[in-house]
Amino acid sequence: MKWLSNYEKELDLAFSEAESILYQLPVPFSKQAVDYLDRFHALKEHRSKNYICYLLPFWLQSYSGIDRETCRRIAVANLFKMMYFHLIDACMDDPDTDAAQQLALAEFIHIEFISTYQECLKDRAPFWVYYKKYVSEWAAAVSTEKVADFYYENPLRMGHKAAPVKLSVAASMILGGREQEIDMFESAVDTALVTLQLLDDWEDWEKDLEQGSYNSLVSVVQAQLNLPSGTRPSPEEIRDGMMVHDALSELSALANRNHESLEAIKNLAPDLYHFHHDLVRNLNEGAQEVINNRRMLLNGGLGYWLTKNI
Repeated sequence: MKWLSNYEKELDLAFSEAESILYQLPVPFSKQAVDYLDRFHALKEHRSKNYICYLLPFWLQSYSGIDRETCRRIAVANLFKMMYFHLIDACMDDPDTDAAQQLALAEFIHIEFISTYQECLKDRAPFWVYYKKYVSEWAAAVSTEKVADFYYENPLRMGHKAAPVKLSVAASMILGGREQEIDMFESAVDTALVTLQLLDDWEDWEKDLEQGSYNSLVSVVQAQLNLPSGTRPSPEEIRDGMMVHDALSELSALANRNHESLEAIKNLAPDLYHFHHDLVRNLNEGAQEVINNRRMLLNGGLGYWLTKNI
């Protein structure tokens, strides 16, 4: 994964810089912030990885033309942005969250996020127009996901839950004097975010079903069963939907179409393109495994058991 390995040194520096800034927050928020950042460390095992969030400025560097240090500063700002929106999302999604503590911590981190971008962009006012646009997309997505069916109505809105990721595009292109290219890379990142969400929905469908969160895989099975909008399928029906009706293959088909649409940026941002290729491969392999398991079951339960247990 050269889209990661080529930038590990820079990521280590970015996380260290972010940590040193967070240590300056008032007690007890400094330790809370540093501990929270550690949960997302790109180079440590057993951490939640959000690669596109902090790698995107580096992936765009060859086209934007900005220097490596500026890329790293954008990455640091994006780490703060990622933490902020994760904390806000947790307050909205988890009723057991200590909202007062979380929101206070989020506000301190948000200040550092804004401050870091202000240092990078200085007096470049257009950036804040894009900031407002992406936050508006995020707000529309998170506030309507339980009443809308993004997968069938407008798949791009699935990715808008992570729309602030596109701040890297706006910052990189504005600083590199290529503001006219923002739309093209916005579209490419939107596409990648949709595929990321498809992969997350496959991995998290049980949790999303239990919590009542929107999930594209659940939506596909719901449509296959012709269930009314207020009735969600059971876990057994979703497993049957994947095994019998190729529900996961439907998600992988959309991911493959997404990848075809990224051909236009293959030579402009090859790391972004190859990152997306790996996402699609994972989804395709998952869908193919389901098909293979079904074939083995049809050929005889003993053969299936031997394959899984020996």
